[in-house]
Amino acid sequence: MFLPPGTKAEEGQELSNKQSAAGEGELRKTYAAVESMIMSRIKPEHHDSAQVHVQEVQCGDPSCAPIDTVCMIMFESGGRGQFGMPFESHEVNDEILDQFCPPENILQAWFEGSKVEWSPFEDDDDDMEDPADVELRFAVGKKVQCRTGADPVTGWASGEVIQLWYREANWPPNQMAPYKIKLEDGRNIFAPADQPEIIRADARFE
Repeated sequence: MFLPPGTKAEEGQELSNKQSAAGEGELRKTYAAVESMIMSRIKPEHHDSAQVHVQEVQCGDPSCAPIDTVCMIMFESGGRGQFGMPFESHEVNDEILDQFCPPENILQAWFEGSKVEWSPFEDDDDDMEDPADVELRFAVGKKVQCRTGADPVTGWASGEVIQLWYREANWPPNQMAPYKIKLEDGRNIFAPADQPEIIRADARFE
């Protein structure tokens, strides 16, 4: 059936388009906010030669977070690097960037054009600890809460540890996450470090 202009169906479609455009506008704002936070970690004298690009991507692996925020840092020298965070862009704050953003020495190397590999899961000596030598706080089956949002009070989700020393197929050989967790809402996520700011015991089961 043909619906002439001004019908309820057309008005509904127009409203949907406006809502979609508004959502894209908000997403661009959150991208810009993350880009600004990353740029603030680059030396001011390097800003003119630096470009930061942020985008949300949908993870194709059903075992990981459904949406990741991927950040690319590029310098005129040709030095560049990329890192991802298992958070939506509006959840990213300085505390999360402390865990994932490259440190100053890596940013300096990229500025100078060096092709330096970097991962937030590598230690200062670029040697991953042998899991056999590391005593984790939680065992498989432990009820825990994981930091999944920016708010320090409400940004936690409850779940259960289902695997120790988890890694994804596309990670370099020296990357591992201490825990894989199945959340109560059905999602599977990983904890990038065994730190109280990232994963803690669920007090309901203590």
